[in-house]
Amino acid sequence: MISKKMIKTGVMSMIKRCFLLTVMILFIITAGGSAMAHNELSGGEYFTLVDENNNVILLTGMMVNKGDEYISADNSRYRVVDIAGHTARCVYQGKEKMPVIDDSPRSNALGYSGTRLAPVAAKKKTTVAIYHTHSDESYVPSDGAESVNGKGGIYDVGQALSNRLQQLGFNVQYNHNNHNPHDVNAYSRSRKTAAGLLKQRPDVILDVHRDAVPAEQYRTQVKGTEATKVKLVVGNQNPNMKTNLEFAKRMKAAMDKKTPGLSNGIFIGKGDYNQDLSPRAMLIEVGAHTNKKSDATQGVALFADTLPAVMGINTINANNAPAAKPLSTQNQGAGTTILIILVVVAAAAGGFYLLNRGSTSK
Repeated sequence: MISKKMIKTGVMSMIKRCFLLTVMILFIITAGGSAMAHNELSGGEYFTLVDENNNVILLTGMMVNKGDEYISADNSRYRVVDIAGHTARCVYQGKEKMPVIDDSPRSNALGYSGTRLAPVAAKKKTTVAIYHTHSDESYVPSDGAESVNGKGGIYDVGQALSNRLQQLGFNVQYNHNNHNPHDVNAYSRSRKTAAGLLKQRPDVILDVHRDAVPAEQYRTQVKGTEATKVKLVVGNQNPNMKTNLEFAKRMKAAMDKKTPGLSNGIFIGKGDYNQDLSPRAMLIEVGAHTNKKSDATQGVALFADTLPAVMGINTINANNAPAAKPLSTQNQGAGTTILIILVVVAAAAGGFYLLNRGSTSK
């Protein structure tokens, strides 16, 4: 016969094991998500995305996987169905329905039909946080190399973005932390930076990168000005994916309206890019290593000019502009996952106890 002491010892052992399992799962969710982020090709290699007729629709230095998607400059949506070498074959999914941008003074920030983003809260200056996961990224024509040990040319692009946003009346939190080396763990290191920035409750957080493809992919003219295009990247493996994508679509719609020719589309790839931390976290790629840095700084400044419309603020009175609710209150997906895990653990412990209790009645 099993004694009460033995039952108690068994239950406590089960609870301890369940607790350790929970801690491990929570660690994977909160700290290990960035490990799913994209690797990148090296040695000047890149992926070519082609449609059913072998027309090139995108070049990207990111690792491409089956199931990845791309919304092109003309809002055509494609899905990767096969990969052969560095060629990704895509199937046309139709035209993506894009939000209508109303940047009039009476427009509601982030407000359009069907939005999942929260309404604005008044009397708070809109804040944009900026950082760089790949701190070494540089522009060969201007910096002399595609990678600079320490702070690469991408910091000049980040500074240009910060300067223009401040001119427009935004509050800017620009973090200069270095996350080298440029390896698979870079997103894990930058995650700490992003989490620290979010403690200050910014309305938007931008991870600024550059791509690694031929210059023609990003070279453009916007209203007669030489610049590089800006591509938006959304990770499809995080609980905020739908809201991140909605935010990206709003950004693209604003670029298409205010700065035609600036957008290089939206890439939706395997990974999370630390976007699970916030529904308004966005990775932007400003030009490629083959473009001139001066064109990239021009491109990112033009991108900054579209953010007032994205956020629904009037830059004439930007210092008193409305801002969105703190991002920390909107990340419901991770919290729901944690709650489910705790319920499962409690049920397991309870079931173990009842089974052992039943065995003592024999």
